Amino acid sequence: MDLQRAKEARRETPGKQEESREGALEAYGSSGRSNEFTQNDADTHSKPGPATPTNQRSQPTMKLPHRNNPRRISSSAASRSTGVSPPSSKAMGIPTALGLSSRDQRLLLAAKRYPPVTKKTLSELDLPCIMSNINLRMDANFDRDLHFKPDLDGEKGKRKRKEAADYWDALASEISVYSFYAAVGGTEGKDGEQPEEQFEPRLPVMFETLQDILKTLVPERDHPDVMQNLEVSLLMQQIRKGVLDMVGVSTWLSTLLKTHCAPMRDEWADRMVKQISTALQAQNSRGIVTGLQTLFAILEAMKLDVANHQIRAFRAFLIEDTVPFLQEYFQSKVQSGHFRVESSRRWYHGHRDLLLQTVDKQTSRDSYWPITVMFHGLADLLLQFQKPTEFPETFLFDSDRLWQLRVGLQNLITLDISWYIFESYIHAQKRYLSAPAGTYATFRTRIGSLMEENSNHEDWARGTSPRWLKIVRSIALEMARFASAACCGDASGISDDILAPIEAALEWHLSNESDLFLYFQSAMREKLLTATCTLAKKYLALSPLGICESQRSPCFVFPTTTMSQQQYDIERIAMRLAHMGVLHWRVWAPLLYVRESLSPEDILDLQYARISDCTMN
Repeated sequence: MDLQRAKEARRETPGKQEESREGALEAYGSSGRSNEFTQNDADTHSKPGPATPTNQRSQPTMKLPHRNNPRRISSSAASRSTGVSPPSSKAMGIPTALGLSSRDQRLLLAAKRYPPVTKKTLSELDLPCIMSNINLRMDANFDRDLHFKPDLDGEKGKRKRKEAADYWDALASEISVYSFYAAVGGTEGKDGEQPEEQFEPRLPVMFETLQDILKTLVPERDHPDVMQNLEVSLLMQQIRKGVLDMVGVSTWLSTLLKTHCAPMRDEWADRMVKQISTALQAQNSRGIVTGLQTLFAILEAMKLDVANHQIRAFRAFLIEDTVPFLQEYFQSKVQSGHFRVESSRRWYHGHRDLLLQTVDKQTSRDSYWPITVMFHGLADLLLQFQKPTEFPETFLFDSDRLWQLRVGLQNLITLDISWYIFESYIHAQKRYLSAPAGTYATFRTRIGSLMEENSNHEDWARGTSPRWLKIVRSIALEMARFASAACCGDASGISDDILAPIEAALEWHLSNESDLFLYFQSAMREKLLTATCTLAKKYLALSPLGICESQRSPCFVFPTTTMSQQQYDIERIAMRLAHMGVLHWRVWAPLLYVRESLSPEDILDLQYARISDCTMN
């Protein structure tokens, strides 16, 4: 179960998940390290204990209207098309007289048998999994608001939502089937024969899942109540006879949940009872399922609340333990041959040899110089014209962050090139900007918003992809508006005489590794390395938690001039890069980069070496 990573982007406030969310949580990569922590069964949310009703109810339910003229499908055909196993001895027949549509029949046969939220899908929110999760530990260093949330993004999220919707629709049809059989007094057709179409029932599994999840959320003292009120065999017997008091069950569940969940969930629990009660009065199986969806959404939210509280409680430990945890993990992987680092070694040594040709021997002996090699290597990957194939494998758990830094830096270079082309056009027209600082600030805002479309983890396919051409032309059009306003005093109408040269120049310089690109790339490299190494000097003297805390009150004030606006952006990127680099160096310097050339004492000193000047000329 992953955190929405710094995509980074789209965090949600803990505890405010929508009830309509479906699907499993994102999966974080698991680590191979043993777990040192176990979860306390006792829940710290204590309210007055819930009432304990019995399962013998007096209110009949689920006598639903029957539908006629069904469109039948063969269960054998459905099994062949969906890969469903042959029915078991517990399978139920689909009554022809109920009039289910072909879609409803297909879902009964093929939809998943387990609800979208199960004990297994929530298990990665348990404390031992949190403590052994490498991605989570790394993300904790860079995101103060790190928290779990349901995964509904991308194709994977879309698939999960579809599977969840199919499950709940199938469950609604199944409730109709149970109600039909309760009304007619049995499950057999005419002459004692079972209907041709048979499906595996989901209600028993749903009640078992509900019981399992509740036992992970409530204290052990409440487990007997859970077992008594959710005795699956008794509940199913009452459903088959049409006498289950589902309102009573939902009311008991609401009381239990409100006893142990956060107060903000109380209204949600009351809504669940109301949804089920209203649906039962109307004999609406779809409404009953809506209430059950709300119930499972509450359970997921409760588990998320607990997990996110644990992340906050253990955040300091997770951060402080980052370096020894990663060293132990990677050392075991490298020694066992399950993690190969030769290409990373060659990458580092290649940059070291290259820099040795440009600096004097005295400088190369300084204790800070080895980490400088790494920052120069990273700067080259982040700033090079073409997208790198990949980052060194030693940056496995930082690759997403590095891709984001690369996109940010490439966007800054694009912005510099765009501003240069704009100014060149204005000067060619023998015009001038009356308020260049204000114009630049507005220019950055508007052009930057267009480049937001490139804020994912992939670079433009420069000069070839339709997406790239669309973004470049949008930028050129916005630049032409600025030029029209500066030259003609009117930004509403843009002539081809203005747009054509701007678009041609922009497309050329962004499509080719031109001298203009190389100029701004070189300037960006110098600024980035200066800022990064200045911050690295500070961070090397701090613990991992100290680095995080030092970023709570950034020393950068919001920019007000052309130069300070650009410098602000570079400083923010440099802060991220220095943070990543220092943690990475403390893990990998003694394991790989300098292991062969230094003694153990030197390696220990190197991890906390101070940096005085990292920029190489």
